[in-house]
Amino acid sequence: MSATFGRDILALPEVFEFMGRFFATAAVDAQLRFAAELSVEEVFTNFVKYNAGGRDGIGICLRLDRDKLSISLSDYDAPRFDITSDAQEPDIDLPLAQRTPGGLGLHLVKKMMDRVDYRHENGVGTVQLSKAVS
Repeated sequence: MSATFGRDILALPEVFEFMGRFFATAAVDAQLRFAAELSVEEVFTNFVKYNAGGRDGIGICLRLDRDKLSISLSDYDAPRFDITSDAQEPDIDLPLAQRTPGGLGLHLVKKMMDRVDYRHENGVGTVQLSKAVS
């Protein structure tokens, strides 16, 4: 199931509605659904925030293959930014008052998903998320 959404934080309710329709037909538990929705929200929000000048929308594709949930988010007309290696890693061991803001959301995505991959081809940045279905 796939759709393209406007490059705007205000599109998030539409994104969640789309995901809700997918999960209504997919046999996955609530914990997996929470991880998927939080991860999509974080990546989508980063696409909007860091590529605000992008001319095209943001594509999301959801797929359930036997024992694996795959989520692909594509940022069209995007500069290269590999969230797996270019994103700032937060120092989660520091006291909160000493931490530098940024990076915690993507850190959570990497912890919640089994696999996070990135590719950039022909001006399209794509984040691929996958998680085993129990």
